[in-house]
Order: sequence, then structure tokens, then C-alpha cells
Amino acid sequence: MMKATAGRADAIQASVGPDFQSFPGSLPMPPTETGYKTEKRIQERKRTRLRSGKLVTLDGQFLTECHFHNIAGGGARIRTVTQARVPNRFWLFDDQHGSALMTEVVWHKDGDFGVRFIQDTGVLPLNDTILSALAGKYYTL
Repeated sequence: MMKATAGRADAIQASVGPDFQSFPGSLPMPPTETGYKTEKRIQERKRTRLRSGKLVTLDGQFLTECHFHNIAGGGARIRTVTQARVPNRFWLFDDQHGSALMTEVVWHKDGDFGVRFIQDTGVLPLNDTILSALAGKYYTL
């Protein structure tokens, strides 16, 4: 059961870049200036089009749907579809890959959120039953 979950998470990690595992912790280099804003990302972001996902509490309860604006090796920018109370840490389910990564909110404005991917060995990964339910066209948890 855990191998299937790990395989799907590996697919997301591969799509966002090879340095995903090195993200937790401090930034290895100082931010650089790009235009009028300070760039704080370690890795280049990849724009996404019509990529959907779901926010799920750490204990597996569905919160709301979302769209990915962009994704990078260490995190993503998402927009929630409906207004919902979003906790500081949650699972971000990627509909394209059928898996979830644990995230932590870095910033938010209205329905937009910047999240970074994190690891916490104290939190059990979502099981295959929950992942299958989230991947279905009509899901209930």
C-alpha cells in the first residue's frame, strides 16, 4: 500500500524538479532581483494550465478544490475554487498524478496561496483508499 503512494508522490516530485528533497531548511543562495520584485525561489517555476487539485487536511478530510498557477521544485502557487478555511499545513492532492504532497502555507492573498512542500515523519501519508476517493470524478470523504 505504501509503495503505491510513494510511487505517485515520486511522479509529482519528478514533475517539479530533481531538487525537491533538498528544499526543506534554509535557502542555499541569497535571493536575486528580477524586475521590481525580489525572487526568493531556489528553482525555476513551471507555469501550469488548467491543472487541478484538492486541499485535504492532514487527517484526510477534503477542504476544497484548487487550481495550480505554477509549480516549482520546492512549492507551488495555487488558487482555491471556493472560499474555505485553509490550515497552515495540509495535503495538496494533484489530480494529474493522483498523489498528494504535504504543504505549508508561506503566503496568502484572497484565494491565492503560496505553499512549500514539506516532510513530516510524524504525519502518516494518505492511504490508498483516500487517494482513490480523491482521484474519482465524484469523491466523498
